[in-house]
Amino acid sequence: MPAVDSHAHVFPRQSRTAPQARYRPDYPALMQDWMALWPQARVDRGVLVQPSFLGTDNRYLLEQLALGGDRTRGVVVIDPVADKAHLAAWHAIGVRGVRLNLIGVADLGVYAQAEWQLLFRMVADLDWHVEIQCEGERMPRLLAALEASPSTLVLDHFGLPDPTARAASFGVSAILREAARRPLYIKLSAPYRLRGVDAQLYAARYLAELGAERLLWGSDWPWTNHEAGRSYLACRDYLASWIPSEAAQQQILWDTPSALYGFSA
Repeated sequence: MPAVDSHAHVFPRQSRTAPQARYRPDYPALMQDWMALWPQARVDRGVLVQPSFLGTDNRYLLEQLALGGDRTRGVVVIDPVADKAHLAAWHAIGVRGVRLNLIGVADLGVYAQAEWQLLFRMVADLDWHVEIQCEGERMPRLLAALEASPSTLVLDHFGLPDPTARAASFGVSAILREAARRPLYIKLSAPYRLRGVDAQLYAARYLAELGAERLLWGSDWPWTNHEAGRSYLACRDYLASWIPSEAAQQQILWDTPSALYGFSA
């Protein structure tokens, strides 16, 4: 069955990294190299997510989106000061979301402030989503800060569950409560980033509680800071080991992301 890769990164060899970057790759990740891997994994569409080490400098991602045409979509990282015309221009070339990478961000309450709430309203007006990378144990505090925002939410990497708890953890319970009141999607991706938790355990719970209509798959290519031993095809095969149902796989790989990101058939 065809698939949408909902989580990959591209970056040039020489790029200015953000001052707070935790990792700086010494190699390029080029869109043509990523797309060359698609046929072996039966991938037909893809979503580029701004890598954390480039901060709010989205220039390379936007350039690559323009080249990808209707087969690619993008998620950017921006400051809260933005105008509708700027965002609309990005929408025209395929941007569909704004990412909050909150690993190492101490004050999650800042996202309840007026400037961020205004941005979230503009994002919602464009039918974009807010993509979040945040440790599961801090997720309840973040979701409380986002309570007033109207945005659709997409959580990276299983919501990064708390490694000290099982699937009934407080963070997962908060995610499920939030999903009952607004559109919320979870990316089943990057099990090597889960701090040792059992990805299959969480995939089963999310499938049971949310349904395949709220789940996405992503390769996380090129697996920044976890490159050794990775295979694109193996990343695709992870999903079958987590979700044995072919009908659910079809929904997760194609139907759900095609609707969320606005891909044509």
